[in-house]
Amino acid sequence: MKKINIKRLLSAGILVGFLFGTSSAHSEETTQNLIIPPSIQKTTPSKPNRVKPGEEIPNWVARWELARVLSYAKRYDESIIEYGKVLKEKPGLVEAKVEMAKVLFWKGDQKAAVRILEQIPTKDMAGDTQVLMADLLVAQKNYAKAEPLYKAYLAAHPEDQATRLKLAEMLSWQKKYDASLAEYRKILKARPDDVQVRRRYAFVLIWAGKHSEAASELKKTLN
Repeated sequence: MKKINIKRLLSAGILVGFLFGTSSAHSEETTQNLIIPPSIQKTTPSKPNRVKPGEEIPNWVARWELARVLSYAKRYDESIIEYGKVLKEKPGLVEAKVEMAKVLFWKGDQKAAVRILEQIPTKDMAGDTQVLMADLLVAQKNYAKAEPLYKAYLAAHPEDQATRLKLAEMLSWQKKYDASLAEYRKILKARPDDVQVRRRYAFVLIWAGKHSEAASELKKTLN
């Protein structure tokens, strides 16, 4: 059974620490800094726009690819300028807006990234865009706005346990322990052998004052 890639998520923990600036004095606060949403990590390049044989490539398409290439080279300021020009000519180009939002996040401007995504009508917001929007809101600790986006996505994609883990963690940070535990149980039902998720579940049980249950869950993860 394939496990949620906790190791991959943990590898970005330092970045989250800088984003949230929390103290390590409290175990709950420390644990919440361990995960950064994978949808806003620097992923592989987008596939180039398809062009039919013999077809001329319009200026806006060439500029879009330029914006992408600049972002891959970590020339974020230049990339954002080019995305802005593309969107001035093609304001309804949802994919370009999403890509620009990611570049803004990588540059460290989370608020601007959210403003870009807020321009996308809900009816045009694909599932992965909902998750990205929620991830960016979480980075700003705007949990109230992020929660319904995660839930809307999970209603249509209940098998996405990685996104459910993000929701479960976020709920625990808000001390919504019962709601968080309910999400963890769903994950563990699908992935009962995932040791790291079970330990996180146990931590939330501790924060909720359910010490006997927490002990039982922790024992399951130890030899």
